[in-house]
Amino acid sequence: MSKATKHWKKVLAAAISAAMLGGLLSGCQSAGTENGQAEVKQAEGGQSEGESQDETGKTDSGEASEVSDSGNTGDVNEEGRPIVTIWSDWQVSEHFADQGDAYYWQEIEKATGVDLQFVDSSGRKDALSILIGTDDLPDIIIEYNSEVSGGVQKLLADGSILPLNELMDAGYMPNLKAYLESDPEVDKLMKNDEGFYAWAPMIRKADSPLVFNGNMIRQDWLDELGLAMPETIQEMEDVLLAFKEEKGCDTGYSFAWKNYQRMVNAFGICEEMYVGEDNKVHYGFIEDAYLDFLTLFNRWYEMGILDPDGFTQEIDAFYAKIATGRTGLVWGNTGGELGKIETMKADNLEIDYQPAPNPVLNKGDSFPVDISAFRVGDIGAMVSANCENKEAAAKVVDYVYGKEGDMLANFGVEGVTYEMVDGKPQFTEYVLNNPDGLSIQTALSFYAGDKNKSFLVDRIMMMENYPLDVQKKSLDVWATPDGKVKNLPSLALSAEETQEYSDIMTDIKTYADEFKLKFIMGTEPLENFPQFVENIQKMNIDRAIEIQQAAYDRFCAR
Repeated sequence: MSKATKHWKKVLAAAISAAMLGGLLSGCQSAGTENGQAEVKQAEGGQSEGESQDETGKTDSGEASEVSDSGNTGDVNEEGRPIVTIWSDWQVSEHFADQGDAYYWQEIEKATGVDLQFVDSSGRKDALSILIGTDDLPDIIIEYNSEVSGGVQKLLADGSILPLNELMDAGYMPNLKAYLESDPEVDKLMKNDEGFYAWAPMIRKADSPLVFNGNMIRQDWLDELGLAMPETIQEMEDVLLAFKEEKGCDTGYSFAWKNYQRMVNAFGICEEMYVGEDNKVHYGFIEDAYLDFLTLFNRWYEMGILDPDGFTQEIDAFYAKIATGRTGLVWGNTGGELGKIETMKADNLEIDYQPAPNPVLNKGDSFPVDISAFRVGDIGAMVSANCENKEAAAKVVDYVYGKEGDMLANFGVEGVTYEMVDGKPQFTEYVLNNPDGLSIQTALSFYAGDKNKSFLVDRIMMMENYPLDVQKKSLDVWATPDGKVKNLPSLALSAEETQEYSDIMTDIKTYADEFKLKFIMGTEPLENFPQFVENIQKMNIDRAIEIQQAAYDRFCAR
């Protein structure tokens, strides 16, 4: 182990004190996997084209890099290229015997001079957990934070992975370092409270669309019945009642995966932890406005215009109701449900779902909650502490944050997956109309990697992945840039805070979810809501809010 690594481990032990990641996007919405990005330009300070490092750590320009003497150790292959092991649980593996056979990784190997050897990831989360429990982690790990036991911050605190500060300061990651210096918002989201970077994540540029889901409505039914697109909660209720009476729709508003949050947000709150207009952390279940939401859904349930299955049904049952005309207002994703519904038109040509505006209480109001995804995603690349060739591993991770790597990770290989037209990349027919019938994302993934990875997400790439006009339209209709109520960002809790918070919230969440359904379905009178709130307060919700508030205050102070 290098002196630098030992130094960082001592610093981490003292500063982080077993910091653990807490509640990513725990307020208004789940972490999504949709991508968005603007055109990427070479960040100042990164290694420019035409420069390369020689064995002394100097670039062709003669400028020395701060490279530790242990950065070039490790195994090499028969060609003399450093071997770097890597874990990556990607969909592209379904089409190749080995992930390293994907053209994307071959291009990265060629550009960095590294021999990437992939660890078997077929066991997914369980297999990774076993590796983490040993001292034999692969050199690079690309995974979702939620799939890592305790999260990436725990791996950092335990000394299992390196703080990227060490690698950036050694001159191994010039592209990522330059980008962070140019983008303070992302820099704040990436580092923890002590200023350490645990991983290199997926990053969305500043002008990216950040909302990728919302309500969708049968536009053909609106047209047939002479109804306007509903904008308020009351207008939605009137439309749903008309759908029931005129179209025989028996589950007017339907959803899967419990995705009804836009209706909660209309009342200016989120259901769980969120940041209010006062910049304080709140718990939505105990807010007065939550009673207004419960009253609405209870009324819709009694009117027969709310699908009671939505709280438990799986996606296939949800799609079946859409295909058979049993519902007219649904929740969906830009890249998922909207695309899926278009395929249903082969058997039902009149189906025309359009994105519906986020509902408000009063005509002309702005939607009160900003439900935007954060610009730093939930997936990234880590470098393990036992990596022997840190320079080679860092070079692989850093490559996609530079000019050439950015083009590869977004558009693939020029002449194969894209061409430059009027100075902008444009996908070829191989991607847009693949001769083997592959989807746009699958065809592109062979050359640009899976869409969920560590890289800078380009807006042009994202928009090309949404070929339908209705998909592009949804990104504008559902956007919430003016919302004053916010999601909680990714917060770092200490080990003690994490345990205490979990102990409190496990029982509260079970209780709140149970009584929410009782209130909505009328088995518990709405008049008992004050008692419901009092019971949650007795379960120590104030302490849970206090823990989140302290973590949020630390985040704001970064």
